[in-house]
Amino acid sequence: MQAGFFTTDITPPLGTMRAGNYRRMYISGIAGPLKVRAAVFEQDGCKVGFAGVDCCTLSQEVIAQALDFAAVQGGLKLDYHIISASHTHSGGAVSSFFDLALLRQADPKVAALLKDSPVPDQWFTDWVARQLGTALVMADKKREEAWLNIGTGQEDSMIFNRRFRLRDGRAYTHPGILNPDIVEAAGPVDPQVGVIGAWREDGSLIGWLLNYSCHGTTYSGSSAHGDWYHFAEETLQKLFGTASAGVILNGPCGDVTQVNNQAAGNYFGLEISRRLGFLVGAEAAKVLVRTPIRKWEKIAGCRETLMLPRRVPTPESLQKAWQDIAQSPDNPNAPDAMFARERLLAGELARLQPEREVSLTAIQLGSAVLLANPAELFTSLALKVRKNSHFPVTMLVELANDSIGYVPDAEAFDRQSGGGYETVLTAYSNLHPEAGEQIASTLSQMANRLTPEILDEPAPPEPGTPWDYGRRGPDWQ
Repeated sequence: MQAGFFTTDITPPLGTMRAGNYRRMYISGIAGPLKVRAAVFEQDGCKVGFAGVDCCTLSQEVIAQALDFAAVQGGLKLDYHIISASHTHSGGAVSSFFDLALLRQADPKVAALLKDSPVPDQWFTDWVARQLGTALVMADKKREEAWLNIGTGQEDSMIFNRRFRLRDGRAYTHPGILNPDIVEAAGPVDPQVGVIGAWREDGSLIGWLLNYSCHGTTYSGSSAHGDWYHFAEETLQKLFGTASAGVILNGPCGDVTQVNNQAAGNYFGLEISRRLGFLVGAEAAKVLVRTPIRKWEKIAGCRETLMLPRRVPTPESLQKAWQDIAQSPDNPNAPDAMFARERLLAGELARLQPEREVSLTAIQLGSAVLLANPAELFTSLALKVRKNSHFPVTMLVELANDSIGYVPDAEAFDRQSGGGYETVLTAYSNLHPEAGEQIASTLSQMANRLTPEILDEPAPPEPGTPWDYGRRGPDWQ
């Protein structure tokens, strides 16, 4: 098997539209670099690519633009790819939270609402697409013979589900630190640190794939920064050398962040980013050190496309949305007005395109399978997929190959006990309540369509006999 890695820079200039909210924000400073991290693996003519892009979301259109650039400029053609947004909330806006081209066809009165929504700068989108294409081309050019080690670790000290059931029976997102009405968390976390290392025969590290599930909200400042992903990479390069490179693929964490609502503390800022990134990077380093390096030789993949219905707002709710907007003529970012705007945009999307195309991808490397979906998927669904997988190592990647918003589990939509920000109907998140279960079920089927590679284990050594020194004693005299 061959593997190559490459990194490019996408740090946005001051004044670039910033992602991470439903309102317009702009980059006001640079607190750290943002990157595209790419890898290409090849075996027996099957070539697959991975990339993690330091941005909040990536549309299918931007990824297609990057792949076209890579094909034309570098002659690169991938059989399968997993290209995901890291989901840092402190990067430049690369893609809209909604299908901007589709909404250009909306009713003019609704389309006029886009003036208050975050729309990416086209020049920045084009540049990131070229940088993404360049990273993939260069990773392909740097391919060399590689031995792999594949394994997992556990790191759960700084991740928490952000949804809680309160005494009134409903679920709330971020109900407030130490809120006395908290009964229990409404969902799990996923502590798995998945790692695939690529090594030269001389024992030096070429690069790594790292998979972990946590929102990119640890930094959360108005300046640009790569969040905890930056510090995970920094930790590994301090341990293995800056000549090594890696790709960080965020796992499903639609309801998981670094904020512990049941304990007082500071949960934002560079120190929090550094701490989480260090813990994840250090755990990944332990996996790289302790897991046997083997000559894995199997690469395979498959794709599926689902057509999933959108939620359709009632005429009464749309009329109420217009009323909410009218009540805040001078403050379009007041919460009620902002979510009213989102509901109206979601209504137009459902009218123009009742079903949303959802692309899923599975890529196998040896005994590991990576399962990619374009949603901010709830962690409970990811754990269900992993439980049903017959692969020794199963890694799930979110916001990959497109962006379709939050996709909760069915329990979150329960009419009595459900709720929370992720279930709100917006232009970003608007799929039918059953979408999460359908995505999880299909990912499980895709994983089990592939067959894990099994390598012969070394013959066990002959049974030992006592060490000459060790058989002696005890001496009392």
